[in-house]
Amino acid sequence: MSALGGQAVQQEAVLPTAAGRETARLLSPTLLLCIAGLLLPNALSIGAMISGIGLPPRTTAIILYAMVALSVRYLAAVPVAVLFVVVAIYDGISTIALQFGLAPSEIGLALHLANELDLFKSPLYAALIVGVISFAGLCIFMLTRFRAALRNGSTGISLAAVLLFVGADFTGNTSAHYQFGALYGANAPMQSAAVSSGFRDTVLTGKPKRVLVVIVEALGKFADPLKQEALLKPFRNPELQKRYRVTNGSTTYFGSTTAGEMRELCDTRASYSKVASLTGEHCLPQLMRERGYKTEALHHFTKSFFDRAEWYPKIGFQEYAFREDLKPKKRRKCGGPFRAPCDVEMLPRITRAFQEAKEPLFYYWLTLSTHVPVMLSDATPQLDCANRGGAFGHKEVCGMAELWMDVFDGIIDMTAQIGPTEILLVGDHSPPLWSRAGRALFEPGKVTWVRLSPRGAE
Repeated sequence: MSALGGQAVQQEAVLPTAAGRETARLLSPTLLLCIAGLLLPNALSIGAMISGIGLPPRTTAIILYAMVALSVRYLAAVPVAVLFVVVAIYDGISTIALQFGLAPSEIGLALHLANELDLFKSPLYAALIVGVISFAGLCIFMLTRFRAALRNGSTGISLAAVLLFVGADFTGNTSAHYQFGALYGANAPMQSAAVSSGFRDTVLTGKPKRVLVVIVEALGKFADPLKQEALLKPFRNPELQKRYRVTNGSTTYFGSTTAGEMRELCDTRASYSKVASLTGEHCLPQLMRERGYKTEALHHFTKSFFDRAEWYPKIGFQEYAFREDLKPKKRRKCGGPFRAPCDVEMLPRITRAFQEAKEPLFYYWLTLSTHVPVMLSDATPQLDCANRGGAFGHKEVCGMAELWMDVFDGIIDMTAQIGPTEILLVGDHSPPLWSRAGRALFEPGKVTWVRLSPRGAE
């Protein structure tokens, strides 16, 4: 009896051990499958969610990565690696397009010109580049090195994990800010600051001698009226208001900077390439040129960026200057990846253009220094940003506000040095901030405009 009891105890001890080994045999490949198909390819997204960085929802990419991991059951190592690279490229392009509101036609050109950017000037971009390369390499290594184990992983468990993450990604990253990319504006009613402010009608019919349009990089509209009021404080300058009527408001935007240029200069949501092919017949520069104005444009970044040197003359600009055209001179540089002379360094050039003009002048300036990510040290300290982000409660947003206000102050000072000038300042798009909290400070789909109209006749 004791012998039989001992045998039973021995069998009971063996059974759990065997079951444990079987469980381990199943769980280990499943864990590897989840790591290769979910954790590693989405590691940066997971880290972003934890750290408060906002990314667009990546539903399709998340599912495709999982499908690539499952494809090891049917495909050889090289095709699996190629598939992973294709999905990674799609993931990067679609994320960048949604993050910055780019049209598909602009993405390839933007990536082609990436060598013009000093990406490692931004710690965030440097970390993203290193992270993408590292995690992609690890994924490819796992997908090709552990193929036998991955084939034995549980499809059901791995897909359940993927669906849970898709839900978390969609819930955590869905934002109205991502609904104003270039494609979303195709059938939207046309709206622009130039029209709604009355600026376009005035300059086309009133024949002012001097006209200035400034598209201010990433000048969104604060959702909080008090923050918006703090931003526009420079325009309450009593001396300015003696000389100019100051009005302000907001308009809806779709797309990136080039879309903003088309909106305000050409009153259209069509792409710059399409408008340029039609010789810019409805664009302000062309219309002003036909009315006897000299038309000039200034953008102090490279002329090859989005082919501006090619299409600026096609929409009516007689003269245009880019970073390459600026005379060698010691100028203070601003910006992170978009490194160039500071916006405020361009104001003397614009002032001289108006002072020396022998004929009516239409001048257009596209600013740059507030291109995300900004360098907080570039601005003139005036909002106590170091103290928990000052009145804006966010250091990066506060730094951007200081840079915008530097431009505002410079324009206001310039009005005292030139004759009466019709002036319109307007944002191209809302700031495409990586910080979820920073983006939340701005009203989705809106940009700020300010119009300065001379009091009395010249």
